[in-house]
Parts: sequence; structure tokens; C-alpha cells
Amino acid sequence: MRVVWSILQEVGPLGPPTLTSMTAQHIGDAPESGPKPTVTFDLNGKTRTVEVDDEETLLETLRDRFKLISPKDGCSPQGQCGCCVVKINGQGVTSCAMKTTKVEGKTVVTNEGLPEDERELIARCFSAAGGVQCGFCIPGFVARTSALLDKDPSPTRDAIRKALGVHLCRCTGYVKILDAIELAAKVKRGEAELPAPLQAKAGDPAVGKRLPRYKGEAYALGDVPYVEDMEAAGMLHGAVRLSDHPRARIKSIDTTKAEALPGVVRIITAEHVPGTRRYGLIEQDWPCFVAEGEITAMVGDVIAAVAAADRRTARKAAELIAIDYEVLEPVTDPEEAMKPDAPEVHPGKKNLLSTTKYERGDVDDAIAKSAHVVSEVFHTQTIEHLYMEPESCLAVPQDGGHLQIYSQGQGVYDDKRQLCRALDMPESKLTVTLVSNGGAFGGKEDLSIQVQTALLAKIVGAPVKITLSRDESIRIHPKRHPITMEYTMACDTTGKLTALKTRMVADTGAYASVGAKVVERAAGHACGPYFVPAAKVVGHCVYTNNPPNGAMRGFGVNQAAFAVEQLLDELGARVGLDGYEMREKNLLRDGERFGPGQKLTNCEGLLRTLAAVKDDFYGAKFAGIACGIKNVGIGNGMIDVGRARIDVLSGGKIRVGHGMTEMG
Repeated sequence: MRVVWSILQEVGPLGPPTLTSMTAQHIGDAPESGPKPTVTFDLNGKTRTVEVDDEETLLETLRDRFKLISPKDGCSPQGQCGCCVVKINGQGVTSCAMKTTKVEGKTVVTNEGLPEDERELIARCFSAAGGVQCGFCIPGFVARTSALLDKDPSPTRDAIRKALGVHLCRCTGYVKILDAIELAAKVKRGEAELPAPLQAKAGDPAVGKRLPRYKGEAYALGDVPYVEDMEAAGMLHGAVRLSDHPRARIKSIDTTKAEALPGVVRIITAEHVPGTRRYGLIEQDWPCFVAEGEITAMVGDVIAAVAAADRRTARKAAELIAIDYEVLEPVTDPEEAMKPDAPEVHPGKKNLLSTTKYERGDVDDAIAKSAHVVSEVFHTQTIEHLYMEPESCLAVPQDGGHLQIYSQGQGVYDDKRQLCRALDMPESKLTVTLVSNGGAFGGKEDLSIQVQTALLAKIVGAPVKITLSRDESIRIHPKRHPITMEYTMACDTTGKLTALKTRMVADTGAYASVGAKVVERAAGHACGPYFVPAAKVVGHCVYTNNPPNGAMRGFGVNQAAFAVEQLLDELGARVGLDGYEMREKNLLRDGERFGPGQKLTNCEGLLRTLAAVKDDFYGAKFAGIACGIKNVGIGNGMIDVGRARIDVLSGGKIRVGHGMTEMG
């Protein structure tokens, strides 16, 4: 696979010698009884005849048999995200929801098979319009665009919206995708020029100039491989067996039936972990495997992992692993979890993970003397990141006991340290290479299936790749914290804030992740971007048997803002001030103290930002225009440090090394 090799030459010092196109291992290698159906269809201009499994989807056939990587798997077999759209007889179709047997005699076109001039046109337009961010979902949009413009060369914006009904994108917000398709239609009709590709020109300044995404055209077409698109010679596929219950004691694990399944190579459990079984970015409380005799903490706990000849066999084997449980009552309410007699999510450890608190001034006295006081209880919900790319990891054993990991995680050095502890390997023997991810937004900060993949590869001595299904992904990775916030806010007769008091209780779920820091941010921003003379803030982060919660864009600030902005409107209504006037009166000025007490300087930008939306605020109907504050860097007054290394190479080239992570 030329594309796979080219990206690894950029990102992995040990990549190209070990990775190659895999031609032997694919669906159907495991022996099965009975004849298989034969399907003949036209694929990208060539007649193809192939034996398939009865339940095999067209997406599986395209990716696993024909090695076409532009159709992506975001939700297979649900057909709900649009990442896998291809053209069938000229119509855009979700290939993960169609059995391959249904394309007998039909014409199938993937982005690889589009005419070169059409590929260039659509890809350039998506890149120039800013319609490509992580890029994982965009190949499906490109295929849909091709089908749409074949049918209607002059679609209205509403017609484009309707055509995109099945497609999801978590990065762009759709507006720029609509812009890209409109631009492509104009270029195709000759009403606009084809955007120029990204290229450097002597004397043309790049700093301060809007530029299209690096490799935007390749991402749009689906030519850039993600981890799931990568393969290695002799590669096995892996799968994980997850807990059936959020809280249960594992009495026994029986792998007999799974091991007897043709094509299964190895099954591992907790007993096979040579190093430390528990990992975590802050608290090392998350087990890579839950062992016999131990109690599960959530339905996403991994109990066993399988390596097999192909993915379907691996997943079938995982299903066949029989687990005998003693089912226990789960702890699902964080308030109940904090009670002294509550069952411990992690035996021997209290359910209260952390408490963040601060107090300035005499809050109760200030509230008693205030002209207006409002009190409310706010509940925010768990929010799924829903990045389009499910978690995937490829582990490749190399000479000298070295192990190469290809990860989509947000912190490859954190991944490396945790992997080495679990595998009992020196860091010099393990390399973790960051591969472009299909969205993360905080949800890929924690390890997911890297340890299980690496351990399987180390034990069997062959490359192993594990990719989670969408359902498995949702069960495993951390999400946005649901927080219950009891708030009281007060002001004087003019609308100036006088005091604020809040108690926050956040459900961090089964594992700590970065929950303590999320609550720290929520508490730190509990007063919003406003000056409050007296404040008392308490934030609790609590373990439950719910799915874990951790980092997500905003990192706790969103929840606090939801409460503060609502209360500000309520106080404004009592005073007789509208939302703009109330915010203008209370926004932080130079020398005033932010919630936790930090004295701010150079914060004139807040007032200028608010003033910039004044006309929109008063002109808007049935919509709100808001001004918010976002800390720069990690927050809590810590110094924001960034470093880069630039090497000047021969031939007038430079190489830039940086510590940034793609997140979508």
C-alpha cells in the first residue's frame, strides 16, 4: 500500500521496513462449512468476482478484500454516520448497511475510482472552503457530492442539506461543508475558478494568512490512512470481551469454546499481564483486564482479548468467552455514592475522588444584604464525543525485542510510559507513533485498547490490530462529566453582583481519568467571566459504576457557564436590565479578581468582545449571543509552555518538530 508507506516514512522511524500491504489475512480465512456465495460486480471500472460470507457487508468487502481505504467505518453496520458512502449505480449508499450479495451486477465506485479531474475538483474545493478538519468523515461527503452533482449540477443550499441527511461530522459544524459543495458545483459549471493547491511561493508571507489544511485534498479523498487503514505482513486481528454488568464479581472465565473456533490464535486475560495491570493519567486505577475474583466497575471493563486470523473470527471468539458473575448492585448516583454506607466502586477506596474548594469574603453576610437573590439547581448530562473514528491500535513486534505501536491517542509519551509499565518493558524497547486521528476532542487522552493490542502482539510474536466497534467505543472511553450544581447568586439594586455560592457534584464514572482536574476547572470558572466580591465554591468529583467521564472540549467550564449565564439573566430580569447590560456591568476589569482570586490584567478584550456583538444581540430573534471566557493553556494560572524544534535540511527544506496533537 503506497499510501500507508508514505505516511509512515513521515511519522515513524521504524515504520516502512515492517509495514506492507496485507494480502493473505482477511475475512473468510478461517475455515467455514458450506459453500460461499459468489458475487460479480463492476468496481471502479473493472469487473470483479469474489466469494463472500453471507453476512458480509459491502464495506467489509471493499476494505478487507480490495484494500480500498476511502470508505471509512464509523458505525458499522448501522449506516448512521455516512463515513462509508460509495456510489452504487450512481447513487450515494452507506456501504456498511448493504450486504455484498446485494450488489450483484451493479456498478460500485469509491473515491479511488472517480475520474481524476473530478477527484481534484471536489478535493480542492473542500480544502479551500475549510471543510476538512480531522478528515475521517469527509470521504463519505465527497462520494455523496459526486453523486449529487451528477444528478443535479445546480443544487440549492437546501437541496445540499437534504442530500447530506445521513452524514455526521463532529469537527466542522457543516457550514463549511455546505460551502465546499456549493463551490464545487460552481467550479463544475464554470462559474468559479478551481482553487489553487497549498504551495509556498517566494516572498509570499504565510504568517497571519488563512491557509487550507495541510494535505487537505488527500484527507478529503480518503487517501491518508488512519490506524484502521494500516496493515502489516502477517497481521492478526484482535477483539476484546467486555463486562456484561457494571458491577459484578467475576467468578470464572471460560475460554474453551472461543479457543476451539477455527482461526483463533490466542486468548489472553489478566494472568498474562507481565507488569502493572492498572494505568491512568493521574490515578492508576484503570485495569487493562479485570481478573477472576475481582469486581467490575463498568460495562466497558475488558475481561479478555482475542487474536485471530480475521476480525470477524476475533469478534465471534470474544462473544464465545463465557463469564460466570456474581451480579452486585451498581452505584449510579454520585450523591448516594458519597454516603458512608455506599458500596465502594473500587474496594478499599472511598468513592469521593477529589474535592476542590475556595472562599473569598463573607458570602452569607453578602447574600443577606443583597437586594436580589436567586437560587437554582442545574443538572448537565453526560455528553458523548462521538468522534467519527472508533479507537484503533496496531502493534508490530520488531527485531531485538522492540515493539512498535501505532496509536491515535492524544499523548503518545503518556501512552508509552503506561504501556511500558503494563508490559514490563524498558522505554528504549517501545516506540509509540502518533497517527492522524479521526477526531478526539479529549476523548482519546486515556488509553483504550493499546495495552491489550500490544500484549497480544508481544505474546504471539506477530502484528496485531484491534479496532473497536462503535458500541464498544461508547462503552469504554471517557465522556463529558454530568454535574449537578446548586447555585445562589446575588446582586445590588443596580445589578452589580455581590456574592455567589455553589456546590458542584460531578459523576466521574468508573475511573478517575482526569476527572479531578475537570472539576478543578469547573470550580475555578464557577463565577464566570464576572467580578464577584464574595464567593464560596465547593466541587466534588465522585466515582460511580457509570461509564467513565474525563476530558472533553471546555474541560468543565461549559457546565459552570451554563449555570452562571442563566442566573445572570434571572437577576437582570429582577433589576430591569437586559442580558447585554447585565453582562457589560459585571464583566471583569483590570485589577479585579477572577473566581479563585487571581488578579487579572490586560483583560480589556472581554469588553471589546462584548461590544463587538452588541448589534447582533439586539438584532437577534429567538437566539442568544453570548460572550464567554476561556483560559489559555492548562488553566489554574499555570504557565502555558510550547516548544518547537526546526532543523534546516539539505535542498532548501526544513523539518519542524512540535508537541502538538491532532484532535479534530
